[in-house]
Amino acid sequence: MFFLYLIVLGVFGIQNALIIAFLCAVLNIIPYIGPLIASILAAILTMLNNLGADFQTEVLPTTLYVLLGFWIVQIIDNNVSQPIIFSKSVSSHPLEIFLVILVAGFFSGILGMVIAVPLYTILKVVAKEFFPENSLVQLLTKNI
Repeated sequence: MFFLYLIVLGVFGIQNALIIAFLCAVLNIIPYIGPLIASILAAILTMLNNLGADFQTEVLPTTLYVLLGFWIVQIIDNNVSQPIIFSKSVSSHPLEIFLVILVAGFFSGILGMVIAVPLYTILKVVAKEFFPENSLVQLLTKNI
């Protein structure tokens, strides 16, 4: 995330891009609200970076482009990086992880999405130990 944020900020010539990218990457660790806080922080710091420039023709477009870049980085992270990382760490297919998070969010909201992957992993291990002959359990736990 740090490098992607750094690229976005560097493309638009934002001063102190290294520090801003680092802060935004650290904030990205906080689930769900971290990226929102990081985007707001980046927008504010981008506006402060262009003090003295014309707001309508320079500051606002640059800030919107930075926010668009951050949005694209979040899409990449949420739809590519995280499912791959989660799937490798819990031995599940990325689509399986995506569906588990989606269903947990539907039924339990944000808290459900936070605990979905660990709970799913625990359920898979318990199912493998107590129901090893079940064909569905064998299918879901073949990589464990």
